[in-house]
Amino acid sequence: MRKLRKLLLAAFLGACVPTVSSADTLTIVADEWPPFSGVSLPGKGISLDVIGEVLKRAGYQVETEVLPWARIMNGATSGQYDAIGSLFFDPELENYLTYADPFYETDVRLVQRAGSDHAFTSVEALRPFSFAVGDGFLYQDEFDRADYLNKVVVTTTLQAVQMVAHERVDLTLDSVDVVNHAVRSDDPSLRGLVEFAPGVLATQGIHMAVRNNLPNRDQVIQDFNTTLAEMRADGSLAKILEKHVGP
Repeated sequence: MRKLRKLLLAAFLGACVPTVSSADTLTIVADEWPPFSGVSLPGKGISLDVIGEVLKRAGYQVETEVLPWARIMNGATSGQYDAIGSLFFDPELENYLTYADPFYETDVRLVQRAGSDHAFTSVEALRPFSFAVGDGFLYQDEFDRADYLNKVVVTTTLQAVQMVAHERVDLTLDSVDVVNHAVRSDDPSLRGLVEFAPGVLATQGIHMAVRNNLPNRDQVIQDFNTTLAEMRADGSLAKILEKHVGP
């Protein structure tokens, strides 16, 4: 998730008209963030596939869309969209959104050139190194606040990994799922050039969050959480995830 999104959310969701698309239909949106959401991905990605299946099993009609973030914000203003997927938890967003239970977890790790000897022990120990970071991306709280680190801003995760591979920076970091997808799908030439360094900066849950002024918000959250727990227990959640990340 990008920090820039948090600022936009505050501006737009605070002005939402408290409407819902229909009594039992929910419109769930997310922006392009493979493998969690993407127009060309199976089921539109992990997030929208899981969220859609959970809510359908809970008795809702569901529409899912992958849209640019600006369109998501404009739709939220009018009450056109009811919930947002592919979110890391951010307590500041709870002023505008109510988070459902996470349906997936992903590790945030350092990416280094193959054969390097970096390892994550603490953010403070990263002072000597240069990093490619996404513009406004959230990674891990302490790292995000560490303005003493040498951070080179790029637009995408793929660009950050390419900079590491071509020795323009020492390191980057991101969700292991996002990095793996970028290398596998967008630039297979990076295989063998980069690798994950030992250590995990953070384990982030992937969430759906419902706008606070949705009239049936609490019921949607309760139904989602209850059904998600049932699907986790009976193995149907695992089957959906296997389509995207394997067993």
